[in-house]
Amino acid sequence: MTAASTDNAASRTAPDLAVLLAGAGEGTRMGPLGPKLLIPVGGKPALARVAETFLAHAAVGELVAIVPVALYVEAEAALRSVANPRTIPVHVVGGGETRQDSVGRGLGALRAGLHFTAVHDVARVLVDGPLIDRVLAAAREHGAAIPALRLTDSVKEVSDGRVSRSIPRERLVAAQTPQIFASDILRKAHAHARGGEYLATDEAALVEAIGAPVAVIDGDERNRKLTVPGDLVILNALLRAGAATEQS
Repeated sequence: MTAASTDNAASRTAPDLAVLLAGAGEGTRMGPLGPKLLIPVGGKPALARVAETFLAHAAVGELVAIVPVALYVEAEAALRSVANPRTIPVHVVGGGETRQDSVGRGLGALRAGLHFTAVHDVARVLVDGPLIDRVLAAAREHGAAIPALRLTDSVKEVSDGRVSRSIPRERLVAAQTPQIFASDILRKAHAHARGGEYLATDEAALVEAIGAPVAVIDGDERNRKLTVPGDLVILNALLRAGAATEQS
């Protein structure tokens, strides 16, 4: 192997992905179970479990957790409990008033200058390496990519408690995270949205707003969101089922 080919191989394997873990929401729908990022799933706080998955991925070179300001100390403790054998830089920042503000703060905390940035909801606790691989591959090819699931239910638009129209579901999907973007595209999208009235519910919407194409790949049914107490039962059951399959 020549020196040039060795350099090319090294550049392909060098970490090129920064990760923003969005967990600054209050999680009021979880009731007395507490803030979502600290709720144990399979014996580990949600934040720790998600961070563990990303820190184990070879492409990841920096991670920022965006958390409620009031839980800064607890979030730091949860992250210290996670194995980090490559000593990837890990930071914690307090969130803003909206998701858009919070992710913007996370972007501002990144220091490594990596080519791609993933934004992932801490509430999607069971994200795994293969899904990250697939989204990242699509982002490397297209500049921006998200995972999504096709809808199986009939979709209705409702006004004043009545159906105003039925919407064909063939072209509709439910977006998931991680959403991965070329870092310069994501920064441009956030700068464009700053000060505007539109508040996006995900980063793909901000990227769409600047006219950048966003590729869509198949999501993962296991990558469901922890939103209400019943979801915790399902997530723990999925973990047990996965462990049983690995042992069989």
